[in-house]
Amino acid sequence: MSHFVPTSMVEAIYSLQECQLTLDTSAALNYLETQLNIYSLLALYQQYFPIEWSSSQATIYPIANQIHRHSPRELEFIVLIYTHLFPISHWTVETAYEERLHSIPVTPMGINWTMDDEIEHLKHSWQLLLPLSHNGRRWLDELHPEGSDWFDDEFAMYGIKYSDIDHPDKIDHKQLQRQCNNLDSPLKFLPLALKLLDHQTKNIWLDEYADDFYYQPDHTTLPWSKASIDFLTRKWQQASRMLDHADNLIYWLETDLKPHAQILLQLWKQALKPH
Repeated sequence: MSHFVPTSMVEAIYSLQECQLTLDTSAALNYLETQLNIYSLLALYQQYFPIEWSSSQATIYPIANQIHRHSPRELEFIVLIYTHLFPISHWTVETAYEERLHSIPVTPMGINWTMDDEIEHLKHSWQLLLPLSHNGRRWLDELHPEGSDWFDDEFAMYGIKYSDIDHPDKIDHKQLQRQCNNLDSPLKFLPLALKLLDHQTKNIWLDEYADDFYYQPDHTTLPWSKASIDFLTRKWQQASRMLDHADNLIYWLETDLKPHAQILLQLWKQALKPH
């Protein structure tokens, strides 16, 4: 990264502050951590968005006495990331204006239905798939009899009862996958949709759980590095394709739920393990 020469009063003040001695060990470590964060983000900005870097007029220095906050140039980079590379939650972006992101938080982007009342906001087709997934079945069974009663109330108009759906432990999932592979309809994406509900896709964006409605980054974070950004970008491209496939299945079910649900449940029964 090129050497930065102060070109404004703000930058000159920041440079002078850099010359102050730090005698406290904790303060020294915090200072070094902050400097590493600053230079890492600025170097990555130049590497991933060289055109935007060259044309930017934003200062690279944090505002005086606010080194705990990102500089305008760093914030530009963070915005460019979620605009072009991978998602960053609105909560995280707002936080970045107040305090430094010393690592990259992974925002859960999968089917997060486990929070309070979230299940009620799922489309009917996703709700229909819950008893077919291990996590969904476990959740509904733990609420017995409320879980099965809720399901029966939701799907009474479609003639579907919770007790008629075989437990996923009784299903030969390799056989189910083979059956789905031979289909031309979006029903071929059923195994993928169940993995999304179970958070078993082996994709970091889809298997993370959200703790609250703000999707706060309390879990997985990765260091600011080229390896991390390349990894998260690649995995998000993969996750986007998986979500599109699942959306195709959900849309297909929603277009005519009663007959399509019967086709799905018939396929499910055909994959039962032999007694």
